[in-house]
Amino acid sequence: MLLDNRQYISQLKTMIEQSDVPWDELDGKSVLISGAAGMLGSGAVDALVYCNEYMGMHIDIYALGRTVSKIEKRYGSICGREYFHVVEADVVQPFEFDFPVDYIIHAASNANPYMFANYPVDTLLGNVTGTDHFLEYARTHGTKRFLYVSSGEMYGQPDASDERLKDGFYESYCGSVDYSDPRSCYPSGKRAAETLCQSYISQYDMEAVIVRPCHCYGPTQTESDTRAVSQFIRMGIAGEDIVLKSDGSLERTHCYVVDAVQAMYLVLLKAPNGEAYNIADNRSDASIRVLAETISEVSKKQVIFDIPDSVDKKGFSKVTRAVLNGKKLVDIGWKPIWDLKAGIQSTIEIMRTEEAGLNKGAK
Repeated sequence: MLLDNRQYISQLKTMIEQSDVPWDELDGKSVLISGAAGMLGSGAVDALVYCNEYMGMHIDIYALGRTVSKIEKRYGSICGREYFHVVEADVVQPFEFDFPVDYIIHAASNANPYMFANYPVDTLLGNVTGTDHFLEYARTHGTKRFLYVSSGEMYGQPDASDERLKDGFYESYCGSVDYSDPRSCYPSGKRAAETLCQSYISQYDMEAVIVRPCHCYGPTQTESDTRAVSQFIRMGIAGEDIVLKSDGSLERTHCYVVDAVQAMYLVLLKAPNGEAYNIADNRSDASIRVLAETISEVSKKQVIFDIPDSVDKKGFSKVTRAVLNGKKLVDIGWKPIWDLKAGIQSTIEIMRTEEAGLNKGAK
């Protein structure tokens, strides 16, 4: 179980102690996190578990996912703690819970290219309808604040004539999206969900804030994650060459998951109402090729090139440069710790340890 991993626990400790997040404001409060078995949702849950287990806090954690078994597998014995509540729900369907919560972090979303290519309807509705269900629940149950986990993909295609984009997408920018392409289900869904947040703020005077993560990675990645960074990391852990299915020229911003979790709680607890923030560690701006080479260096393997199949191509983003500007988040106190090489090194070490433990337990 990841929450038994000493290196990962040490990183949560470092992040919490060095951040400007007012963690004490969560003591005695309740937090519902959707997507609790996903990359960012599970990292957000882990931080609260650490606060309870190692800092003496009492935070009621409601970990929501579509499948109870996945949450139980992810958290193991933690599921038996008095403060930990497993909630099974499909966010696309209406739900009614019999408990109020102080804070909601909505991180549930199809977020990998395979799902975009094969389930565009589910992807779109998961963002739009799911977000509406949570906002309405928050509005009618006295929730203090709602955090929506959007995506840097909502910016669409950059305008080459906009000189301000030389430092990456800034929060007030909104580029074009090809609405005739089913792949647009993801950025379009994120845009619509963000508009819903702003609409609830305007019409109902709600407290809601937004984060737009860049390409996050780390040991919380799921087995079903088909993004390039996650596939490269799996290859590195398995001792395989890193297979690159493009020329690798697309430049992206990356962020280690523990740093991203710090950002989420900083925005939840400190950002002005209605504001949106990029989660982007600009020390980790890198092309896909550089990312592959970094992983190959850490895993001591080679990068090889292959031709993508038709399913791969359907899930590819058409954006030519996906660099996000993280200055606005830094200005409110974000302090990312792990740069790209350190984050990749940690991810591979932690996941190899976890895999070895599972294999040992199976014998």
